[in-house]
Amino acid sequence: MNYFFDQHFHVMNIAHPNLLSFFSSLDTGLPDLITSGALSPSYILTAKNRKGPILLNRMTNTLTTFEQSIGETLVLMEKDLMGAFPSHEEGALRPEHPYIRDGKMHMRNQVYDKLAMCPLLMDFSSNQLRKESLYYPIPKEQKILDYVRDTLEGFDYYAKQHPQGLFEFFPFLGINPPVHSLDFIKELLDTYVIKDRKNKKGSQRFYGVKFYPPLGYDPWPADEHEQKKVTLIYEFCATHDIPIMTHCDDQGFRGVPAKEAWKYTAPSSYKPVLARFPTLSIDFAHYGWQYNQLQKNPLTMISSLANKVPDSPWFHELVELMHLYPNIYADVSFSGTNPEFYELLFNYLQSMDEEKRRTIAERTMFGTDFSVNLMKVESYTSYYRTFENSPFSDEEIHDFVHTNPIRFMRFE
Repeated sequence: MNYFFDQHFHVMNIAHPNLLSFFSSLDTGLPDLITSGALSPSYILTAKNRKGPILLNRMTNTLTTFEQSIGETLVLMEKDLMGAFPSHEEGALRPEHPYIRDGKMHMRNQVYDKLAMCPLLMDFSSNQLRKESLYYPIPKEQKILDYVRDTLEGFDYYAKQHPQGLFEFFPFLGINPPVHSLDFIKELLDTYVIKDRKNKKGSQRFYGVKFYPPLGYDPWPADEHEQKKVTLIYEFCATHDIPIMTHCDDQGFRGVPAKEAWKYTAPSSYKPVLARFPTLSIDFAHYGWQYNQLQKNPLTMISSLANKVPDSPWFHELVELMHLYPNIYADVSFSGTNPEFYELLFNYLQSMDEEKRRTIAERTMFGTDFSVNLMKVESYTSYYRTFENSPFSDEEIHDFVHTNPIRFMRFE
């Protein structure tokens, strides 16, 4: 099967995020919001987004996907790639022909039989029962269980609505270890994650594990009990060849203050993990992009600007891990909303010697971060078009959407 992978996207409705957790993380108020870089002109509030009604339209467009079921959103995504919706934004990128046509997926000079869709579930569960500053206690919620149920129902809905559709699903199960017991984590893994792909059982429909450090997940906690939890997951993934996806830019939804989130999210936080489990297959999402200028070395920024290559320290930490360990990957999700990102990545690869360049190119994967990416692009289709317009060769594009994710997912 010739698959085209969207290695990173999200489908959820308004009931799935933990808004209580998010607002709890803003205890320090506006200074923390400013420090976090969320208001950086390179993140959401770009020069283009500030013009007229664009930002409001983008926000409304994003929220539209949260106001419907997961199944309805999946159908909408495929219809978008089939050219069902006209553009309403001046200058929005559109392909000459729909990406899905004649029963196939088309990208550059390649034709694909199926789209391998990898939705990432985020574990918004909470165990914080009371904050002294609040009148009412915060409820303890295992939100991941409802999210799993709704996602599986969404897949079934899609199959009924589009029986000849091209989407095939390979979801990742979100787990936030600090908010669960050791036994509950073990139950999650045993119940939902596929151990043997030739012998799937019951609800075992998840192909990987999703971590989201800004919710409070420390990849290698000092606390002995917490370390047992993460070790259980790493051992499970190493034993059964289960790929891991971890958030890796300095923005996004948070459950802890910004500086704590950065500490856990940095690629270097996985060094003690990889020292013990060197063969783990881990995708660092968003290519370690940093929008907050305070985290960058001014001298490095000047040099990167002159050479038109990435200036994010996390990008370079991630590349270092690629050269040290055999199964470290990165995806271009959300970062690829900005065409300049592809230019910087391309220039960086061109600056490397052949062996190092090949290592990085073979660990790069396509991902969209839909529907979060709608804050910066008009549509699912326009994100694909930005990617298609990147300076990479047809062969490299094919590697990013097919060859590399096949290897990462252990489908070889």
